Amino acid sequence: MLHSLRRRSRGFTLVELLVVIAIIGILVALLLPAVQSAREAARRMQCGNNLKQIGLALHNYHDTYKSFPPTGILNGTVGTPTAASPSNRPYHYSWAFMILPFIEQQPLYDSTNKNLPIYIGANGQPQPVCSTQLPAFQCPSALGLNLANDTRNLAYTNYAASEGYHWWTSAVINGQTWSGGAYQGQNRTIDMSGLFTITKYNNFSSVTDGTSNTVAFAEVTSVGQKWGGIRTCGTGQPRANVNGERVFRSAFVWTGVNGTCCESGIYTRPNSTSPSSAAAWWTAGSPHAFSPTFIAAYGINSEWPGADSRHPGIAQVVLTDGAVRSATETIQWHIWAKLNGIQDNETVPEL
Repeated sequence: MLHSLRRRSRGFTLVELLVVIAIIGILVALLLPAVQSAREAARRMQCGNNLKQIGLALHNYHDTYKSFPPTGILNGTVGTPTAASPSNRPYHYSWAFMILPFIEQQPLYDSTNKNLPIYIGANGQPQPVCSTQLPAFQCPSALGLNLANDTRNLAYTNYAASEGYHWWTSAVINGQTWSGGAYQGQNRTIDMSGLFTITKYNNFSSVTDGTSNTVAFAEVTSVGQKWGGIRTCGTGQPRANVNGERVFRSAFVWTGVNGTCCESGIYTRPNSTSPSSAAAWWTAGSPHAFSPTFIAAYGINSEWPGADSRHPGIAQVVLTDGAVRSATETIQWHIWAKLNGIQDNETVPEL
């Protein structure tokens, strides 16, 4: 009798289980983009903080030496603005090395023998700083690289200095280059040299376009872009993360590949081989190590010589006044180019 009065327990039917699973799947699908978006927002904020610190270091360097650092030392011939300047070094130290004391890396800076070339130390081998990877130069959204397999043991950076329009000493754009509506119909010749034009020193007085209108640094990814056109923005796509395609920026070693540094037949290569007019010093080929700079001839997210970013639709930049801004990949190319010139006397909208 008592047994018959007990209420029988009943489990879920197959249909009910499938309905619950479907509901959970829908909730996950709805929440996942929000989670990913929140994570990307956090990474973007950290990236912006890194850039802010680099901007502050640039200003502190200027306060100390009364000039900005050169983009890199080529054979010691770049000249010296002051006797105490850290740019009075053998070759091939980059701007990123020179600002190390101003980003709380004084011990790393001091441990480097600056009386010797950065890539040829006392034992004939690259100095340890060459392969010292620093989080301060890494964007959290960018792909992480393995130094031994992906970069020939060169530390890399996701932040590059602006050379201006291209990698020659004088970045002049003529009227024919500007012709056409896409380039605002310019007919005059403009010098689009950047804050870090090769072999030149600049200071605040050099930036006649205004420090709030001039790009000093911008993001670059760990692999670069491909298939984008020159004088375009947003036309490329990321390169594959394989040695045959990857183009990364060497943080502390000025490597070069094109322009005055490597096609003029004047300067020796980082491994001290003789001057050459060959357009390359890619550490003996792939994987390709480019200097920690970019040129504006290729706009944002177009091709490997230009700036690019893993943040959806934008690349973060540091203006010469130290402000961090976001530039969209849909920005008109002529505006991007003018933002990277220090003395072009062109009016540009604020980022």
